[in-house]
Amino acid sequence: MSGSFWDGVNPQSVGSAQDRGAQFNIGENEAYINQVNPKTSSKGNKMLEVILKKTDGAEIRYYIVDDEYKLGKLKALQKCFGIPLGNNEIDTTWKNKRGIVICRESKPKDNGKTYPEVNYFKALSDKTHSVGKQQGQAVSDGFIDDIPF
Repeated sequence: MSGSFWDGVNPQSVGSAQDRGAQFNIGENEAYINQVNPKTSSKGNKMLEVILKKTDGAEIRYYIVDDEYKLGKLKALQKCFGIPLGNNEIDTTWKNKRGIVICRESKPKDNGKTYPEVNYFKALSDKTHSVGKQQGQAVSDGFIDDIPF
């Protein structure tokens, strides 16, 4: 093995390095449904991959597999994001709906690291469920949210 770990490390190279991407936090995260993709699970079952996104660009995936938990997971997601129960018009009704995604720490992966994963959902109580026309832009609710307290 040639060279040192520190080859190429200097104040300029570290300063210009790309920041680690935004992530969902452990706990509550306000997010919106960015995409819903029909897929097939590793066991061959039909499933939906729901890509949830925060306005800072962080994304997390939630899977609803066609198994005994499907209806309960659909109900939790639809109630949280203000989607009529049983609605399957993904492109017109689900996209850009907002809710609270509660994340927990995952079990350690093969690399020993843990990551945030969706644990459950909570409805927005005092805000609209839709995101503005520009992706990631919240609809104004008439309140000034940037007051420092």
